[in-house]
Amino acid sequence: MKKLLVLSAAILFAFTMNAQKFGVKAGYNMSGYLINFYSPDGSKMSTGFNFGLVGEMPVNDMMSLRADVTFNQLGSDYDSKDETDANWPYRALGMEYKYNQNINYLQIGISPKFSFGPAYAFVGPYFAYALSASQKGTWEGTSPVGYPVAGTGTVDLFSDPKIYNPAEAYSDTNNAGGTGDLINKMDVGLNLGVGADFSGVFVELNAGMGLLNFINTGSTYYSATNYATKDDKTVAITGDASQKNIYFGLSVGYLLGGK
Repeated sequence: MKKLLVLSAAILFAFTMNAQKFGVKAGYNMSGYLINFYSPDGSKMSTGFNFGLVGEMPVNDMMSLRADVTFNQLGSDYDSKDETDANWPYRALGMEYKYNQNINYLQIGISPKFSFGPAYAFVGPYFAYALSASQKGTWEGTSPVGYPVAGTGTVDLFSDPKIYNPAEAYSDTNNAGGTGDLINKMDVGLNLGVGADFSGVFVELNAGMGLLNFINTGSTYYSATNYATKDDKTVAITGDASQKNIYFGLSVGYLLGGK
């Protein structure tokens, strides 16, 4: 997969060197996951941002080839207070937990673009690599034996596993995170969108869906736990378990060159 990303970057570089239009874009994302084994009802779509470079090479009056390299911030949110499953294990003990998960991708996309006057549409593949992944969480309440768990901390999802000490407050240095092989860093997906171009200034809406499994079910984390619960039922996390990125974006940008 890394070779595929390098090849895509080389193709993109060659493309932009010959592009007749070149510009920048920036915008706002809403993102989450498509999960086939268990999705807690306390989960929500997360907000993030995107920015990048765009190049276009016209083919004819209605069609052009578009390439872009984008920093894309994806992720999800969770709040146990919105969890209605009876099996949230800590509520009866007066404990609640919420987090915001951010995964920062470098994404390369190549798409045919079809223009209809100022309006346009595009669809094509993307190739992405996760540069970093973090989860900022907050515990409220105390542990069953009176230990102080209240606090806020950030977990590096690509770091080595840590041991959580319940006798100390939850923090950046005391958390149960660091499941380094939990996340697959590579992603390949499909990106489609519509927009309008007003003399170089453009506004567009796009949607993307990952086609690769986001989680590594063979990781030490899943080997150790290997289950999730919903409505008091145990759901096995096996090699068939799948979690994929999905996102929606609104961007504005400016293109130089060409007509």
